[in-house]
Amino acid sequence: MATAKHLEIRESIEADIHRGLFDVGQKLPTEKELMERFGVSRNPVQKAMNALVEAGLVSRKRGSGTIVASTGLRTNLLRMMDPSLTSPEVDGDHKVVSVEVSSAESFPLSRNVFPKGQPTAALTRMKYSADGQPLALERCCINLSRAPEVLSQNLEHLTTIAYYNSLGLGIRRANTVLRAALLETFDASHLEISSSEPVVCQQRTTHLADDSIIEVAEFYIHPRNMTLEVSQIDNS
Repeated sequence: MATAKHLEIRESIEADIHRGLFDVGQKLPTEKELMERFGVSRNPVQKAMNALVEAGLVSRKRGSGTIVASTGLRTNLLRMMDPSLTSPEVDGDHKVVSVEVSSAESFPLSRNVFPKGQPTAALTRMKYSADGQPLALERCCINLSRAPEVLSQNLEHLTTIAYYNSLGLGIRRANTVLRAALLETFDASHLEISSSEPVVCQQRTTHLADDSIIEVAEFYIHPRNMTLEVSQIDNS
């Protein structure tokens, strides 16, 4: 099956960025230039650019063009805190490590977050780059009373916040804490690092419109394969 044009454009530009053909702060070709290069109308070019913005790779500002915001295996930290996501926080492939369902107090992550006895799903996944490098270990506990069908979704591709938004649950805010952490041997082995090697842990608590908590999640970031960053581009 032929690749959709907007995906072809995105993948081509993303590959150019990762190969170092564009530096952070450098302008990408204009929409008109990309339309001519790929032989398409404006719509697939705009869709490709919007996807690159959501991935944190580029920044767009009217009158200033499209500017590279990140290169390589990097991800925008602000994106990982965004409660209005419509696509993955970090680009890459998921592999499900484990899925468990029990009461909230059964899981250390949700024990002091959800009420005792709250039906809870604990989902642990690995995130891998396009070339198979481990990027992050993700563990989340989900309030099943608010999202009872979550485990029937494709868990390899699921973006949980986007899923909650698709249900119309009304995400109000996401609180994030960053800290250094040492992993247990089992978790460290999935990241292919030593348990004595510290990693950055992002803990995110996601609140609904009524301020109830639908999810608490932890992301353990590989210390070398992925870099968290906040890019501020001068578009003047």
